[in-house]
Amino acid sequence: MPITTLLVKSFNRPYYLDRCLQSIADQVRGEYEVVVLDDGTPPAYLDEITRRHPSVRIEPSALYDAKVAQLAAHVAGTASFSLRIIPTKLWLNGVKQASDIFCMLEDDIWVTQPFDVDAMTAYMRERQIVLAKMYWGGDPSSFEGKLAGGVAGLREYVPALPKGPEWFTRMLLLNTFKSQSVLHRLGLVPEGIYYQLPFYGLYSVASAMFDKNYWLHLWPAEQQKANEVHQLARAMTWTKRRPARFAKAEQELTQTSFITSATNSFADVEFDVFAGNHYLNEAWLHRRFDAMAGYPRDFDPEYLRPVFDQANDPRCTYANWQRWIVRFKQLYASMGVVVD
Repeated sequence: MPITTLLVKSFNRPYYLDRCLQSIADQVRGEYEVVVLDDGTPPAYLDEITRRHPSVRIEPSALYDAKVAQLAAHVAGTASFSLRIIPTKLWLNGVKQASDIFCMLEDDIWVTQPFDVDAMTAYMRERQIVLAKMYWGGDPSSFEGKLAGGVAGLREYVPALPKGPEWFTRMLLLNTFKSQSVLHRLGLVPEGIYYQLPFYGLYSVASAMFDKNYWLHLWPAEQQKANEVHQLARAMTWTKRRPARFAKAEQELTQTSFITSATNSFADVEFDVFAGNHYLNEAWLHRRFDAMAGYPRDFDPEYLRPVFDQANDPRCTYANWQRWIVRFKQLYASMGVVVD
């Protein structure tokens, strides 16, 4: 049985990365390797991650040093962080070197249920499953028609996609010629993200097992900005032209955070996520809080309140963090994700 690769995308939240890696060690069974694809977590924190998780391999992005320098300048107040380019080449190289069936996680995702990665990968190979979701945010609307299940804890599904020829659905998905806006005004399609949501039955950013060739098809090397509609369109093209099956775990195997973010900000909330993460990172580094506190649920914000109170930084007060959390949860709840 080949060793399965578990890839973890990471950027500047070692307190969650620590939780992610510990949850893997506690819950995942079988033969696997863990590779962290890091895009700018400062070296002191990665050194501590290595001390706590010595078997994990860390691969840095090409812009690693530049992003670390920008983070330091941002925290010092001398310049704002602006390098928001996604590390596509790092991800592509990681996937190319991974096993033919691999798992993609992110630093703010943790495993909550035991699962056998050997059994899951074997079943995916046998059934030619290109995507097995481990998390779906509590919203089953992207799935219809169970085909088979009960093997390796997986249940196959048919994605509930809009009807119509490929050229038409692709045009709407990509909003070519502002087609979504025109048809929405005519009352024929829902607005914006709501048209895209069914296509997430074909794709997951993370918290999923992937067939390597499928994932590589989804991510062109030239893409430098996070715009998932391109992955959704390429996934649709694959499924129209090649055999593909999809599955999800019978119960969600992972959870994610809705109380912090690596980069998200809101114009109407005065909360600096880079400054906030700096203080959380430092508190984690000096063991002022336990990365597994509250597991398998997320941290209780009140548990982390002393970090912000002691920082006493007007850029990231506890009160404004609470307002930021409300706005962040509203963003995902509007897309049908269960955030509490």
